[in-house]
Amino acid sequence: MPEPSSPEPASLETAIPKESSRPDRVRLVAHFKDGQITKGFSRDFDPGRESFHLEKRRAGIIASVQIRLEDLKALFQVKTWGRKDKHLGRPHGFPEGDSNRPVGETYVKTVAEFFDGERICGFTRDYTPDRTGFYLIPADPEDNNRRIYVLKSSLVNIQIFRD
Repeated sequence: MPEPSSPEPASLETAIPKESSRPDRVRLVAHFKDGQITKGFSRDFDPGRESFHLEKRRAGIIASVQIRLEDLKALFQVKTWGRKDKHLGRPHGFPEGDSNRPVGETYVKTVAEFFDGERICGFTRDYTPDRTGFYLIPADPEDNNRRIYVLKSSLVNIQIFRD
């Protein structure tokens, strides 16, 4: 059941910059609470809705699967269809000078710790306890993720550092 109290952040299409003007070109990787991962594109992701569709395109054929937000751990908008282990060995945390902190708005340092042990350091401006989730921009500017929509129900801990 949707949470009626406060409005959700903007949809993925308006909240995340795209490589092109086509809304179906945003590369998404859905990480599920049960450990499964699927990749594709979405034209209808909206954090205020209970579900959305992820489309996969192969040889001109489109296959679509409906994904319920409650089943997700997080939805990653990626730069490339890279490998999960691409950043193994890279230091975690915040680089000196916050080189990836977005400008123009009030973003705060945030550490999201998931139930599966994954820990992501980044910046957010829309976390509130009464929402289903929030957007996180990775602290590492070389990270393959552009932005991440984190489902609050997947977290065991969240730390917000207000400067």
